[in-house]
Amino acid sequence: MNRLSESLSGCVRKLETLHARHDADAGVILVQIDQLARINNSAGTATGDAVLDEIGRRLESFAGDEFGQGSCVERLDGPRFLIVPALSLSLGALRAQERALHVALAEPMVGDPNGRVAIRIAAALITRDEPIAEQLMQASEQLARPASARDGVMVHAALSRNEVVIHYQPQYDVATGAMTGVEALLRWQHPELGLLGAGPLVTAARAARLECELTEHAHRVALTEMAQWPKALGKLRVSLNITAADLGDPDFADRFAAMVKKARVDPDRLTLELTEQAMLSDPSSAAAQLAQIRALGCAIAIDDFGTGYSSLSLLARLPIDYLKIDSGFTRSIDGSDRDRIVVRAIVDLARALGLLVVAEGIEKERQLERLAELGVATWQGFLKSGPIPGDQLLALVEA
Repeated sequence: MNRLSESLSGCVRKLETLHARHDADAGVILVQIDQLARINNSAGTATGDAVLDEIGRRLESFAGDEFGQGSCVERLDGPRFLIVPALSLSLGALRAQERALHVALAEPMVGDPNGRVAIRIAAALITRDEPIAEQLMQASEQLARPASARDGVMVHAALSRNEVVIHYQPQYDVATGAMTGVEALLRWQHPELGLLGAGPLVTAARAARLECELTEHAHRVALTEMAQWPKALGKLRVSLNITAADLGDPDFADRFAAMVKKARVDPDRLTLELTEQAMLSDPSSAAAQLAQIRALGCAIAIDDFGTGYSSLSLLARLPIDYLKIDSGFTRSIDGSDRDRIVVRAIVDLARALGLLVVAEGIEKERQLERLAELGVATWQGFLKSGPIPGDQLLALVEA
């Protein structure tokens, strides 16, 4: 018996008991954590371990609440978990819980406060006819396999059925409290599971090498909606996210410019956001693409600033207008001297480079007070509003 099957001993015994008690096959749920390497690389393995521990605790809480006390949650090798419910449940019953499980894991994580951990969930039926440990290992390996063909079908289906929608996270002026802009965030309107975060679809698109197609679709939806907004929303700046794959496409800037022109949206109202990691994947190509986009009239923002490894010289050379402070720093800005010092350093750096600062993840009035003291210009967070559909923005502006 190998190391994986040894780690499953408790879950195997649970399934043997279910098989014997109910004289029926039993369903299990497997959870795969994608992009763990991103967290380990950007924040360290200790942070990655903390995220995995937090996910394990949430899964245990979820399993106990939904499937009964005595449910088994086991960490497999790598970033995978197995849930064996205390009750013998069908695949249909388990799949009906997938959306609730996505929600339970979507809240901000310790060490990864943006909640951008991508999750893959799959239900599997463990039969009485074959060795249980072997079935569990096969199901685990299948979930871990990239399976880009399957992912490609899923992404193409979501795009063709217009299931990719945009919600907008409002941004506010620290001094006046007025809404000045929004960040356009991708959401998946799943036909069976309801509204999901971007994680599952982005993960599938990355595996199928369809990131550029997904970005282009999201941009087209946002630009089309912007063009139809009432006059009261006409001055809002809209931030659109781009990836390393987008910057690696030599035609990206030209295609984006054509979309903006076709939608008849003023490029001066647009900001394109990218992470430090995306900027570093190919600095020279990124610089050329960003310069072309900025010449169009758009602004450029570095998202999650402070969590990557960008050099200051590179930051000074690239055409950048905004730095967005990662919510990992702002979350404890009202209590942690260290985080307050980091935020002040970022603000001072931005001011020296002639850049504006946007703070993410603001949830308390005290955090907002600290931002004002430090000279931060703009903020976004659940203190006033989470991401909402575009047709709800007008009511929020007029409130």
